[in-house]
Amino acid sequence: MSSIAYVTDEKMLEYHRLCRNKDILFWRLSSRKKFTDFRKGDLLFFFARPSHSRRKGLIGYAHFDSVKRLSLRQMWEQYETSTGYDSRELLSEAIAKAAKGTIPKQMSCLYLKDVVFFVSPIYPEEIGIEIPKNLESYCYLDRNNPKITVSILNLAEKRGIDLWSAADNTEPEVIFARDEIRHKFAVMHKEIGKESGSEKERNNCSRLARKRTEDPEWEMIRGSRTDCLKVENDTVWIAMPYAVQANDKDLRIRELFGRMTMYRLLSGQYQVGKKIRFELLGDHIPAYITEMVEQLNHE
Repeated sequence: MSSIAYVTDEKMLEYHRLCRNKDILFWRLSSRKKFTDFRKGDLLFFFARPSHSRRKGLIGYAHFDSVKRLSLRQMWEQYETSTGYDSRELLSEAIAKAAKGTIPKQMSCLYLKDVVFFVSPIYPEEIGIEIPKNLESYCYLDRNNPKITVSILNLAEKRGIDLWSAADNTEPEVIFARDEIRHKFAVMHKEIGKESGSEKERNNCSRLARKRTEDPEWEMIRGSRTDCLKVENDTVWIAMPYAVQANDKDLRIRELFGRMTMYRLLSGQYQVGKKIRFELLGDHIPAYITEMVEQLNHE
């Protein structure tokens, strides 16, 4: 999970806001800087200049879904006003202006979902980062420090998100709350540290975790190959694999319950505001281990 600040045309964003577009399409000229670490579900923050300010700030975000190679005709036929323009002519004019006259035959387009706008912009200096004023395309926000995204979302929560701009069938506050939790747990995992064990144990744990995330309700915690996350109304579930070898069984069990305890303690520090429950993944989990997890879940 990564987050980027993406230079965005403020007029186009305002159009999306007024039209209450849930999903949007951003076109990019082929000469623009290419993504090297950006995956489905990662956050793209809109970096633009609000109408009442001379400074650029983060005014909302959307979830990256995919990259599509499209011509101008395909863009308009498939997405129409989700491109941010009222007509194909206006879209063509905007692309021609950016391309300085010649519209490329195909462009690399970003398809984004679940848009969330902030009530007021968040400026880089407010969260302790610096974004170049002359940034032309995008920059990573949290490649080395996932706390940056958490700081942005925390500040946005205090100031409020724009509920009016959401489509009637969407709940931006639910989307926002889930994103905040996902990134808080990424920070917690980084503080707890990577999983130990032998290479065979780690591979088995990774296999169990990948199998769990085949269920769309579950996802891997950022930075982890083994710990999975599911967010419900009042509960956050963390699934952790049980795959140990006989020669280090006791050590691995102590580590497993130590990690559970750390997640629960850190969730209080980061004000997750939900119950924390655990689930073990594995084929041959001893009954007494399962009972210990149940006891922990009911404390």
